[in-house]
Amino acid sequence: MKTTRIRQNIKKFLNERPRNTTEIFDHLNKTLRHGTTTQQLGNVLAKDKDIVKVGYIKRSGIISGGYDICEWATKEWVSNNCQAWEQGEPALTDSSGKIRKN
Repeated sequence: MKTTRIRQNIKKFLNERPRNTTEIFDHLNKTLRHGTTTQQLGNVLAKDKDIVKVGYIKRSGIISGGYDICEWATKEWVSNNCQAWEQGEPALTDSSGKIRKN
C-alpha cells in the first residue's frame, strides 16, 4: 500500500491527543522525506478505519472569512477518553474541548 508509512506516522502522532488537519499536514511534511499532499492526507484521514473525526476548529482569514478545520483522533484515544462512545458512532468535542456523545 502506498500510504502505509503515512498512516503509521499519523496514528503515532494522534495517539497523544486529537489534532487538526493542518497540524497533521505540517507534522508529516517535517518528519517524512517526501511529505504528503493535502489531497492524499484527506483521503487517508477519511478512509482509515482507525481514525475518527472528533470535531471542528474555526479559523478566520482576512480575505476568505472564516472556515472550519476538522479535528481527528484515533479510535483508541477516543475509546479511552470517552467511555460513552461506541464504535461506529461519531465522536465530537464540545466548546470546552471535551469529547461528548453525539
